[in-house]
Amino acid sequence: MNIQAGNLDVNFADAAILGDGLLERLDALRETSPIYWSETNQCWVITGHREVVEGFRGDLPLSNVRLHHAFEAVPEAERKDRIPYLMESLPQWLIDMDPPNQPRLRRLMMKAFSRKVAEDLRPVARQIIKEALDDAGRQDTVEFVGTVARRIPSRMILRLMGLSDDLLEPMRRWTDTINAALGGFAPPIALLEQAETTMHEMRRHFLPEIEKRRREPNEDFISALVTARDQGDQLSEEELLGICYLTLLAGNDSTGSTITLGTLALSRHREVCDYIREHPEDILNVVMELQRYVAMSATQQREVARDFAWHGHELKKGQYVLLMIAGANRDPRAFPEPLRLDPARQQDANMTFAPGLHFCIGHLLAKMQLTEFFPELLRRFDVEVLDEKLDFHPSIAFRGLNTLNVRLHPYG
Repeated sequence: MNIQAGNLDVNFADAAILGDGLLERLDALRETSPIYWSETNQCWVITGHREVVEGFRGDLPLSNVRLHHAFEAVPEAERKDRIPYLMESLPQWLIDMDPPNQPRLRRLMMKAFSRKVAEDLRPVARQIIKEALDDAGRQDTVEFVGTVARRIPSRMILRLMGLSDDLLEPMRRWTDTINAALGGFAPPIALLEQAETTMHEMRRHFLPEIEKRRREPNEDFISALVTARDQGDQLSEEELLGICYLTLLAGNDSTGSTITLGTLALSRHREVCDYIREHPEDILNVVMELQRYVAMSATQQREVARDFAWHGHELKKGQYVLLMIAGANRDPRAFPEPLRLDPARQQDANMTFAPGLHFCIGHLLAKMQLTEFFPELLRRFDVEVLDEKLDFHPSIAFRGLNTLNVRLHPYG
């Protein structure tokens, strides 16, 4: 893609159309102006590695309370009538909080995503991965997203939370709807109203589950939340529900999209497949490089809390800021030859899980699943991608594909 200097701006509402072309647009922005005011999107777009690190560090006046920007398509006077539960619930979500509430809720969620929990679930992950690949291996043509990539982390999150696999289908609908409404850019009113309906459906499901754990607590995550609340942690009902929603939604979609995009990348880089097979001890480093390369984790959003100057740019209170992890992870000042998938690359500068106060809570669970999945996939198969055109979904927070048709050839 040849991007002219006068045509740098990009419409993030076109993310699905742009596909991987979005990454090239971010590269062009970064090399011209790593802190860029987008007239099209009416926000600051931060693409340089140094600048994105500064944005996450926590000493700039950038607030994480920003999901209300998603409501802008709905006239303010109509919001309480059209999307009342979105307006009530989203401020109780960890990803829309600043201190002191953010660290309080984060401590509770960390208990469910500790290293011990991830390791205890490793045998479960191996079995779920085996079942998904067994199913895929019996098919001539495989729709990989539904058959494999979404199925593995979805079942893992349900197991973590103590919920039944019967929720797999509604969980997929819930995730797709909420991700389209809150993970994209400038969502239309219709998407927000669909998200409102979905949130009510989720609430109707989780309230009885919470009451069940109150009567008969067990060892799952929801029981731990209920116990913490009843022992005086002072979790409000909507905070407790918000933790459940966020764990269910974020925990499966990001890992599923990484499995999909990582498999696509490996199908195009046979030398990296061979490296994984020959160097199993390096799999965590290779997984981190895959995540950097495919740019599933593309951005986190912030709002300017007060006027300030940033490397010669004047940012004003209330303006929207996109910290583009995808741009930072392709910055040649941090990653020599960033467009090359290099399994031996050092990963100290990798921004995938976002440093600082909002470092990804689920990173250990995600890494455990990914380091189990890719070696097992390549131990059994070579992957042939059948699609000429890729079907990206519109999210710019977590990039991914709606579908991916492949053929799995037995390896060896």
